[in-house]
Amino acid sequence: MSARTAPPLVLKFGGAALADPAPVLARIRAARRGGRPVVVVVSARARVTDRLLEAARHPADRARHRRILRAIEEDHPGLLEPGRRQIERLGRLLREIESGASPDPPTIDRLLSQGERIAAHWLAGHLRRAGLPAVPVESDHLGLITDNAYGASCIVFERSRAPVRRGLSRVLASGGVPVVTGFFGRSLEGRVATLGRGGSDYAAAAIGALLGSRRVELVKRQVAVLTADPREVPDARPIPALSYEEAEELAQFGARVLHPLTIEPARAHRLVLTVRSLDDPRRATTIGPGRPGRRNRAITSLRPLHLVRLRVPGGRQRPGIVADVARRLRTGGVNVVQLFTSSALLCLVLEPGGTATALRTLRSLTTDDAAVLEGPVPVALVTVIGDGVLDDLDRLPAEAVRGAEGLSATPRALSLAVPARRRTRVVRALHRSLVGGGRR
Repeated sequence: MSARTAPPLVLKFGGAALADPAPVLARIRAARRGGRPVVVVVSARARVTDRLLEAARHPADRARHRRILRAIEEDHPGLLEPGRRQIERLGRLLREIESGASPDPPTIDRLLSQGERIAAHWLAGHLRRAGLPAVPVESDHLGLITDNAYGASCIVFERSRAPVRRGLSRVLASGGVPVVTGFFGRSLEGRVATLGRGGSDYAAAAIGALLGSRRVELVKRQVAVLTADPREVPDARPIPALSYEEAEELAQFGARVLHPLTIEPARAHRLVLTVRSLDDPRRATTIGPGRPGRRNRAITSLRPLHLVRLRVPGGRQRPGIVADVARRLRTGGVNVVQLFTSSALLCLVLEPGGTATALRTLRSLTTDDAAVLEGPVPVALVTVIGDGVLDDLDRLPAEAVRGAEGLSATPRALSLAVPARRRTRVVRALHRSLVGGGRR
């Protein structure tokens, strides 16, 4: 940004928040009071990405594609001419997919990016009709550069900084409001690359960091950062402030409020994130540097998961056994969610989709090394998150620990692998003991 230009506030609106453009318009107007520059980042509207994924799963189904295209067009009433052209581009892309082989990952990413492109044109049109000088900006054309990991790309900051600053500064200098597509950028090899589901949060934090912003606001319809999932703990309460590290652990261990990579650019550039509810703006969580003495505790659960036990003669004392297991799983493309070890036992917590491959790749250990392979056992990974959580080890209720398949602890996350049928009971017991309140 220019030395004479104040860094902008970045406002990101999730898909559900775009259900009604009126409160979005009101929030943008409030943010621009006093001449403060504002950059808007948008997700696709609700259900649009799911419809595009359905089209990708059925590449030759022309009738299904026509229904999907019609539904997406109906989801965006009042499109101005540039937005209408974007709908036409989506129709051409669907016809291209119908006439070829199964789409490769870059083609799927190109298809999935259409939701954000159409949403940016749709919202910009509404803002312009309301008198705001909104300009739709597509992030791949802007120069937001990613690596080549299609479907789960990471932003390459050094390559993105100059083009993103240059492109958005032009719009801001003219008094405009850029409405930027989240969720995707342009890969190093020049193709559309998406950042993974929820990636618009990550894109907004990255754009804020690239522009030198002090704050990025992630505006969601009814979402708040709570001490537990309210479907499991009805009296879960909002958390007003989190450290970067606490928020990162929450994202990694199953709280779906944030994309896990959102914290990285914020922490690196000392950028404050605010997660705010559009329906109740007072419900907000600030994410920034940690403060001594602040005690947050939140309970999350990841499920469904499988636990596989591996007993190897000599256990972990045998040189290289953990590395050997990791190599076998990596070769099979299996992701380990959590690893618990004792002197004689390795317990692997896996996503169900990788369990069969894991058992197959590890089975040779039972013949070559006299290992014993047990499972899978259906489990949930219940985690207590907060700075200094190790201080709570002696406060874990017996009801939560009873029957656990494994426990791991770090300075900010204490995880229990528990039988799947006991998940809700364990979550509530931990919440009562470490947070307060909660049903029995």
